Amino acid sequence: MSHFDSIEHITSDLPDSPKGQWQNWSANQKSLPNEVFQPVSTSELASFLKNYTGKLRVVGSGHSFSPLVNTCDTLVSLNQMTGLIGQDNDLQTARVMAGTPLHKLGPLLESIDQGMINLGDIDHQSIAGATATGTHGTGASLPCLSDLVKSMTLITLDGSVIECSSAHNKSLFNAARVNLGLLGIVSEIELKNRPCYQLKESIKVIPLKDALANIEQWKHDYRHVELFAFGYSDQVILKTLEITDEAPRQPKAPWISDDALLEFFCKATQKLPKLTPLVHKQIARFVKSSQRVDTSYKVFATPRTVRFTEMEYQVPAEHGPECLDKVIHQIRKNRLPALFPIEYRYVASDEIWLSPFYQRDSASISVHQYHQQPHWPLFNALEPIFDEYQGRPHWGKLHTKTGEQLATLYPQWNDFEEIRKEFDPKAQLLNPSLASIFGAEKST
Repeated sequence: MSHFDSIEHITSDLPDSPKGQWQNWSANQKSLPNEVFQPVSTSELASFLKNYTGKLRVVGSGHSFSPLVNTCDTLVSLNQMTGLIGQDNDLQTARVMAGTPLHKLGPLLESIDQGMINLGDIDHQSIAGATATGTHGTGASLPCLSDLVKSMTLITLDGSVIECSSAHNKSLFNAARVNLGLLGIVSEIELKNRPCYQLKESIKVIPLKDALANIEQWKHDYRHVELFAFGYSDQVILKTLEITDEAPRQPKAPWISDDALLEFFCKATQKLPKLTPLVHKQIARFVKSSQRVDTSYKVFATPRTVRFTEMEYQVPAEHGPECLDKVIHQIRKNRLPALFPIEYRYVASDEIWLSPFYQRDSASISVHQYHQQPHWPLFNALEPIFDEYQGRPHWGKLHTKTGEQLATLYPQWNDFEEIRKEFDPKAQLLNPSLASIFGAEKST
């Protein structure tokens, strides 16, 4: 059975997507691949790669903002490779197909009394895409999702099926957990989990000065802590999550949804940018203190229907508050159009070669822009601040770093490059953007 198909089956749900065009969730990345291959199994994927000699890129759910997927050649989609393969209840591990979306993974794990140790607040991504780019949640003692991978199955360009873990093919494992689709295609992932659990979410509005003064302590006081700061407000939203045995409960539904309100203000400030400071100063009126309790994956995820583009940098954790303060002051000083809140989180260090958190506990700072507004004026004005702290960009978010600049930020860069060239000697996995960063070869 052939699983080549037209691209229209895996485009995002944007209504204006032309036939044959792939585009990501926010529609800031678009391309016209010649063909799409959608395997259903590891064996079918291995057979395809063994006999394929052209260029290709692989896509999960298309939630990266950076040009990782763009190709005019073959696009391999993992959207048919989903589901639970097996589990070890004693070790609290589960093996899943690499294309499994995070929003489906939660219920699957719950059915075997397991839960992911941490998650971000968006669950559109596939597990392979999330781990390949170093996606993360928040928690000073909790690493990114890639570090929760216990083992993985990698299909190389010659069709070989390689199992790697900390005990087998360790160097490859340290390279492949954040791989950007540059070593082959991951078909299966084994995750380290914990018994199914509940979280209590608490949200309140507090003064910005209190947040900056205390966040370094709060990161130890709470399992998860997160700030949403605003460029023109002296108040921030503080969000904390704690494991609890309390009975599930939901806050009272607002009279209008947060997303509907955000969409309204995005469109209003797009036409009248001077309204942005006024909107920010009313945050306390729109956001009320609340609590909710539910199964972990339901609390982690926040529905996001308002589309945006994003830049995110990881800076040394101890410099996080100072960096955030500078970002806010830069927005105010230059009257930058920045309606979306600035997201501030913590992530523990790891030993993964291309992880933005390699050997460095980090503060993660994310800047967003409404998808119908130009984003580079905002991002270009703030990126030099992250550079002051040797910030490492999130691989799935927008940045302007060159390969030479990135090489100075990653001690194992050359080791990754050696393995990449070994596994992709003909640069089949490099699109133009990746070719400008990795290796001298240029993709055509």
